[in-house]
Amino acid sequence: MKKACLLTLAFVFFLFFSFPEIKAEDKMIYRDHNLLGGGISLGYLGTGFMGTRSIGVPPLSAYYETGVHDFITAGPYLGFARWSYRYAVADYRYSWTFINAGGRGSFHLTGFLNEVFDMGMDEEKIDWYVTLFVGMEFRRYSSSGDWVGSTYGNTSRFFIGPSTGVRYYISDNMAIFAEGGYSAFGAFTFGVSFRR
Repeated sequence: MKKACLLTLAFVFFLFFSFPEIKAEDKMIYRDHNLLGGGISLGYLGTGFMGTRSIGVPPLSAYYETGVHDFITAGPYLGFARWSYRYAVADYRYSWTFINAGGRGSFHLTGFLNEVFDMGMDEEKIDWYVTLFVGMEFRRYSSSGDWVGSTYGNTSRFFIGPSTGVRYYISDNMAIFAEGGYSAFGAFTFGVSFRR
């Protein structure tokens, strides 16, 4: 995990120092943009015991980013999810509720990729980006019995997670997006975002 984070940071710094060579007036500028989005995540790494697992509340997340550089946006994010389990043999029921909160910063790559690889992507329609999440995850455990309470109780943890994503604008201000990586909740997040 540490190695992946260090490689991601090195890649972001490489891209950051490569961008000044690209003429800003010919590229989509994010300094004046605000992005608001929300999505649902799939592929959370948590696992349960034997029995049935159901999603009480699917992993939902929302974010707001504002331009801090010509090609960088940053801002807060918040996520919520709840998983429930039922162990049929003894009819135990237990659940975990997750709240994730922190900050995210995105480096918008479309102009860079067009310049370096001569890709010809429409920057008004396609926004390919890498994102770094930094935050806290708070887990609350509840159960109909105390048989696993000591091991899987309430906890919190700090995390840093790299992710990459792409937005496709279906109108001037509205886009659908897909992200993959170590984000707020899962390996894959899909949703809708708006820019203004």
